[in-house]
Amino acid sequence: MNNNELKKYSAIKDLVDGKKNIEEVKFELSMSDRQIYRLKKKFKEEGKKGFIHKGRGKKSNKKLDNKILKELENLYLTEYYDYSIETFYEEIKNNYKISYDAILKAFKKDDIISPYAHHGTLKLYKENMENAIKDNNQIDEAKVELYETRKLEDEKKHIRKSSNLYGFGQEVQMDSCFDVWFGDIVSALHLAIDKGTKKVLSGQFEYEEINEGYYIILYNMIINYGIPAKIKTDNRNSFSNQDNETDTTQFGVICQDLDIILTTSSNPTSKANVERENGVFKRRLKAELRHENITNINDVNNYLNETFIPKINAKFSFMINHKNYKMRKNNYTNEELNLIISEKYKRLIDNASAISFKGEYYVPVNNDTGEVVSFKFRTECTVIIAYNLELWCKIENTYYKLVKVEKRDTTMTKENENTTTHYTYTPPKEHSWRTNMMLKKESELKDKEKDKK
Repeated sequence: MNNNELKKYSAIKDLVDGKKNIEEVKFELSMSDRQIYRLKKKFKEEGKKGFIHKGRGKKSNKKLDNKILKELENLYLTEYYDYSIETFYEEIKNNYKISYDAILKAFKKDDIISPYAHHGTLKLYKENMENAIKDNNQIDEAKVELYETRKLEDEKKHIRKSSNLYGFGQEVQMDSCFDVWFGDIVSALHLAIDKGTKKVLSGQFEYEEINEGYYIILYNMIINYGIPAKIKTDNRNSFSNQDNETDTTQFGVICQDLDIILTTSSNPTSKANVERENGVFKRRLKAELRHENITNINDVNNYLNETFIPKINAKFSFMINHKNYKMRKNNYTNEELNLIISEKYKRLIDNASAISFKGEYYVPVNNDTGEVVSFKFRTECTVIIAYNLELWCKIENTYYKLVKVEKRDTTMTKENENTTTHYTYTPPKEHSWRTNMMLKKESELKDKEKDKK
């Protein structure tokens, strides 16, 4: 019996023996009359045994099985070591009946911590592991390897902050981030983040940071959400030229056509939201792609936009406040967006009503009939590489498809069976031309000799 049980037994025994009255026992045990009478009845029926807790010595139904905890620890160390413990719990909670607090407590007890643990937790963890290594304690190799990894990851850790001062669509930040995201090849992740809600609007993987990557995320953002009021990017050549002018770049012309304000800055803190999101994607997306064994870029883009981005938005982004909603509704058709989100180049029509572009010749044709349309010499036109990579041109506010002119040989040869051989005619020595020339040379030689004398 413990002290509390022994106290109850002694007080009730004194009550039954007449040494104390009920008021004294009530005050001593801080119980009501009904509770005292219940304990008195238990004393008479069971004696001292009745005061011992019935669950003593029995295994609790709520106690977790150590085998399950060990299984989860091994699973985390072998497959999910680069996940945070919270993300790991989200992945396994449907397969195991266990709470997040139970996993966190068990992992902390066994010196398994998240790569994004707080500084105090990480400091205590380092001390425990260093002391255990110095004392030559037997430590699992997987835990030692995890400890070395956590030390390196601590240098890259930062805190993610957010605010909801901007309306949805008031400012969208774009950037790309290079890393070995999948497989063993460096690739670039292009992202578009709304500053007001911290929502990831679109993403696209390319092997390089190229204009097409930004065209794709812009197109998908407009189709799914609308047209933002402002886009903020860095100062790379896709967005700004050497004179810091944005309206002369291909992306700047697109923003002008869509009535979007484009601003650029070389300071990373000016677009802090997309920079932080790059860190979130590095911590979470890289681990998931490795765990899912996705290495093909098309499969990676499908997983990114269909699975990962919706999950990130559900967890981290704010609700859209329609009171300060700044995203304009998209009233363009897909065909119109196909021509707006494109690359445009100025050209002049030549005297054959053709357009020279990238070493080839093209002619404008009617979109309905397919007939070639002729224009005057040196008529100005705009060649358009559409979003779907088709070639179009704009002449006098009208769009025409461009058809390539096939090359053909410009040198023509004519075969003739009765060809004659041409010989060089040489006059004989007795010819008057040759005789006069010889006499002239002899007279010149005689004159030179006389001059010498």
